[in-house]
Amino acid sequence: MGKQEANIYEIAREAGVSIATVSRVINHSNAVSEKSYRRVMDAVRKFNYVPNSTARSLSTSTSTSIGVVIPDINNPFFSLLLEGITRVADERGYHVLLFNTAENTDREHQVLQTMREHRLRGIIITPVSEQDPDTMKRLHNFETLGIPVVLLDREVDSQFFDRVVTDDERGVHAAVSELIRVGHRRIAIITGPEASRPGRERLRGYYRALREHGLPVTPAYIRKGDFMVDCAYEQTLALCAMQEPPTAVFSSNNMTTYGCLKAFNELGLRVGADIALVGFDDIDALCWLDYNISVVSRDVPEMGKQAMRLLLQRFESERGERAGARECLPTELLLRGSELLPESGRAH
Repeated sequence: MGKQEANIYEIAREAGVSIATVSRVINHSNAVSEKSYRRVMDAVRKFNYVPNSTARSLSTSTSTSIGVVIPDINNPFFSLLLEGITRVADERGYHVLLFNTAENTDREHQVLQTMREHRLRGIIITPVSEQDPDTMKRLHNFETLGIPVVLLDREVDSQFFDRVVTDDERGVHAAVSELIRVGHRRIAIITGPEASRPGRERLRGYYRALREHGLPVTPAYIRKGDFMVDCAYEQTLALCAMQEPPTAVFSSNNMTTYGCLKAFNELGLRVGADIALVGFDDIDALCWLDYNISVVSRDVPEMGKQAMRLLLQRFESERGERAGARECLPTELLLRGSELLPESGRAH
């Protein structure tokens, strides 16, 4: 095999270690065990691998910059994530560069290309889609350069990366089960994108709650959303126009909740009196206005802190053969009255 026919992924696979470990060996880092060092060097000799000099110069950078990539800068959820990230980063002397992809994969590719021009120490990203091969390739390339990547809230179809997620399925299961407990039988959901882990997990929780309580799945009550206000608004109007509209709606994220409320307000429907609503993720602004929406809540700043801590571990310790850590934080159902069965639904 020629010298450059092998790549760092093949070296890592052959040696049975992480890409980060291969990068450390190539760049003569001391944070590598003797056992891992020997395995990597054996694989390097087997494949006659010669590392790219540009990659080596980038990976040995002493930068204190962390690149954070989010899909929606207007969503308060990501502001809270950033709050957690920066709190830990500030304590450890790192500063954050923020990039927005606007839930667009082409924009995400452009952002990741631009980030190569910065001397970044590490990257935290909430990817647009799990299934985009271009994004996965670019993220693997950063790891090749010795720039570790942590996935936050969403994932990609690869085990190479550390990730921080929450138990979305269990949270939605608890919420829909509560709706059923108080008497709802016509329960709709406005979903998130199927290409994202949160979208799929939250829909799975909805299905599981119906199944466990012996309720049929009504396809017309399952409305495809995109985690954005406008789509949720249109889908809510369509639900309310049905001959048998739902008595309750589960909204799959905070922006979806805004869309539902916009439609309910336009139709003159009072949440908790005319129709029930439970959302995923709390909305501080509504609480300040005494607009009490029941939600599946989670500690969003803590998610950001955990992501930054995982990145720091990658900077500071030998990861050996570990393919990727996965931190799963819990959710909590907060009931504030908007889940109750309206009077109009009690006869059905």
